[in-house]
Amino acid sequence: MEARAVAPALLVVALSVGISHVSTWFAVAVYVAVLVGGILFGLLLGYMPKKHFSTAAEAADATRQQWDYIIVGGGTAGCLLANRLTSTKGNNTRVLVLEAGSNDYNHPMVRIPAGVLKLFQGDKDWNFTSVNETKTSGRGIYLCRGKVLGGSSALNVALYTRGDKHDYDAWETEFGCVGWGAKDVLPLFMRTEDDRTGHAVKTPRHHGIGGEWPVEHVRYQNPLSKLFLQACKQAGLPMNDDFNDWSRKQEGAGRFPVSSHRGVRVHAASALLAPALADSKRQLRVLTGALVRKIILDKNAAKGVQFAADGVVHIARLAPDGEVLLAGGAVHSPQILMLSGIGPKEQLEQNGIEVLQDLAGVGENLQDHPAAVVSFECPNNKRGISVTSKIRIPGTTLPHPAPVLEWLLQKTGPLCSTGCDHGGFFRTSANPADCSSPDLQMRFLAARAVTADGMGSFTKFRDMTDHPDGFSFQSIAVRPKSRGRVLLASSDPDAKPLIETNYLSAEQDFATIREGIRLGRKLAQQPAFKDFLGPEVFPGTHVQSDKELDAYISDSAHTANAIVGTCRMGPAGDSKTVVDPNMRVVGMTGLRVCDASIMPKLPGGQSGACTVMIAERAAEIVLQSRCK
Repeated sequence: MEARAVAPALLVVALSVGISHVSTWFAVAVYVAVLVGGILFGLLLGYMPKKHFSTAAEAADATRQQWDYIIVGGGTAGCLLANRLTSTKGNNTRVLVLEAGSNDYNHPMVRIPAGVLKLFQGDKDWNFTSVNETKTSGRGIYLCRGKVLGGSSALNVALYTRGDKHDYDAWETEFGCVGWGAKDVLPLFMRTEDDRTGHAVKTPRHHGIGGEWPVEHVRYQNPLSKLFLQACKQAGLPMNDDFNDWSRKQEGAGRFPVSSHRGVRVHAASALLAPALADSKRQLRVLTGALVRKIILDKNAAKGVQFAADGVVHIARLAPDGEVLLAGGAVHSPQILMLSGIGPKEQLEQNGIEVLQDLAGVGENLQDHPAAVVSFECPNNKRGISVTSKIRIPGTTLPHPAPVLEWLLQKTGPLCSTGCDHGGFFRTSANPADCSSPDLQMRFLAARAVTADGMGSFTKFRDMTDHPDGFSFQSIAVRPKSRGRVLLASSDPDAKPLIETNYLSAEQDFATIREGIRLGRKLAQQPAFKDFLGPEVFPGTHVQSDKELDAYISDSAHTANAIVGTCRMGPAGDSKTVVDPNMRVVGMTGLRVCDASIMPKLPGGQSGACTVMIAERAAEIVLQSRCK
């Protein structure tokens, strides 16, 4: 059962929450028993903490040789690139990965899907807050981005949905990204996938088996989640048992597939980077705690990368014909380009950076999924039904030992879920009649919201000792029209960039979420929820008109964690193009961007699966180029 890696989770869970708020001697006794058991279990299996960042000496050693590829960012895309570029038999390719975050990707809170509650705004999260928002009541939006090997795939809610075929056909027909249509990218999705839902048997044309990325249904269903599916049927909504089958419409309700293997989170570092590092024949080096300051350029050619590790600045250099592959994600990739002198001329000059390549599109076209919730409390006689009640000792912040032991021993139970693995995609009245794809994604949560801000519920629940039971519907503008941008705060590489999401600047996004809230209310009134429906907590029954709902959405809109688009891919001649369809930065040689930032338009699904696909395509293109 992978005991050496996962058994210490019991100890870490117990220690991570402390012993505050214990209300009874019985609870203390239970907690002590769990704690002692965890200590003994962990010690018996030799669990020892690791150092999480590379030393200055290790970084200096990496600079003593030249590299065929320097991958900037060890997140979702970077891990796959490192695997693929070193995997060919007899391959002597030298690859260096520079990751600013830690190598603590095997931490129990990462491996346990429900551990996401502890990860948001923790040491593995860049913990960004957006600025200059005009449609969210002056609030900055909390934006989670992974600061650890595996990147955001180690911190997200693990849903594995690709969007539909129309999303990718639009990349090709509307944005000029030749070779990126649905027929081109589907094999790339399938190459990495190891489907364990059974869909690959029923629809082998749309699912892969045997790849490095297991996909399954959560090994737990809360009773309220089952009622959600019943309510959808009662409301006359279509059902969909496979959201990644492109031979059918995406619309319908069902269970979302997740990146998980027998109840353990799957992410890019565990699935792709760790096996590559374990192969001693590969010439692969990974440095963590290595913050890239800029790309070293000679005229218009990339020659290496300047980075800081352990308080010392270093330069890693490329071998002849080598390439720098930016995989920092939609926040850091444009930041690094701009720090290197590649970006909008006016912004670079404002920050005292020499303009080497004036590219107006760098940092522009930011897209994300804005969301809002409608939440209900359950009657007192249904106490204990919600997932939040099942994972806690009542009256405390302590994890209940039963689900912890169930996960440790069987990899089943509520800890297998990030909480939102049931839901669906639906068309609302806000969707244009000529649009064939749904504009709304709904996620059902078998939990009452703590705050109107859904991300706030995740982060504040962990400090609550008495959480009422209930259920919530999160409505997401899954194909948003609003566009934001990433700007430099200064020329200091240590300064976080400025992120303007520009949420809700497009009226259609308001309308989609508004209609999603109304749909959630309609579902709550179905017979399936009759015995479980108590008062509406958020937004409250007094909020009814379009104007009132829009005010609530402005006050509570939050991210569904899908930031993309800030180094847009497109054809030559488009003023907003940053990379061509081969991911080469316009006007540069030896430099590509190979991550979520190149998406011209956000697909109607979670961005993680799409980012893996992009990295597959990048590796394919780079290796083909090397063979010429």
